[in-house]
Amino acid sequence: MYFKQYISESLFYRLFMRLTYFKLIATVFFWGTNFAAGKIAVQSLGPYSTAFLRFVIGAMLLMAYLYKTNGKIPSLTPKQWGLVFISALMGVFLYNLFFFSGIQYMPTVRASLVIAFAPITITLGSWLFLGEQVSVIKWAGIALSIFGAAVVLARGDFSSLLSNTTWGLGELLIMGCVLSWTVYTLIGRVALKTIPALSLSSFSALIGAVLLFIPALQHGLIERLEQASWQALAAVVYMAMTATALGFIWYYEAVQKIGATKAAVVGNLTPVFAAIIAVTLLGEELTLTTIIGGVLVLAGVLLTTMK
Repeated sequence: MYFKQYISESLFYRLFMRLTYFKLIATVFFWGTNFAAGKIAVQSLGPYSTAFLRFVIGAMLLMAYLYKTNGKIPSLTPKQWGLVFISALMGVFLYNLFFFSGIQYMPTVRASLVIAFAPITITLGSWLFLGEQVSVIKWAGIALSIFGAAVVLARGDFSSLLSNTTWGLGELLIMGCVLSWTVYTLIGRVALKTIPALSLSSFSALIGAVLLFIPALQHGLIERLEQASWQALAAVVYMAMTATALGFIWYYEAVQKIGATKAAVVGNLTPVFAAIIAVTLLGEELTLTTIIGGVLVLAGVLLTTMK
């Protein structure tokens, strides 16, 4: 009897974890397509208006779902609101300003591979501040993923990694994404101990949209909306529904269930999806170094997430 119960519980656990990874990979796919969608949107809306519109729509969707799920808008303590504000500031406001500004100055594939440096900073932060244990196998997988990202970043010439031709304004802005996303993930890990993932995601998106409103207004939000193409508006709605609404919930659920390190490393699939979309839809060139780097990133993800 106990054996049957153990088998049943073990099967349920495996299915549960597979669903968690499926949602996380779907989220990463949304983020990968985000590069191409963002590239289309900023051409007529600019970085500030694109970021604001994405999150004002995403926040409305999240808040509506939060109300439907709970039957009311949940209340938070002052300490919880503080954690939510930091999450909104780092993961919504700063991240998106860096992101939509950065992708204007560099190819989509290259930008996505700079962001692939996030797992190493998240792992170090989890180890230093949250006491998360990191095995040798995980470190090896992270190192392999970062090496793959570096192959593409340096175009196969590692001597150029520190040169001005490698690190331009676009690269520096995208590295700002890495740092802000690291803080966002670590704060989220702490906040999720007392705040449900849906509440944290919804309130963060709402506060982030409010913070983004002023710079968007200062940079011609109304005028840009009047002149925006339907492709740009469609791209914003797509980002709001997938990468924002679904993505925020599923990412925080994954951080809660499998840990910040594993969730971040699976996030290294982002450049793979971004490369596929950039080549097929934007007509960007897929070089040999990009292919080799992508394979190394995938290998690192598999090595880090397997038992």
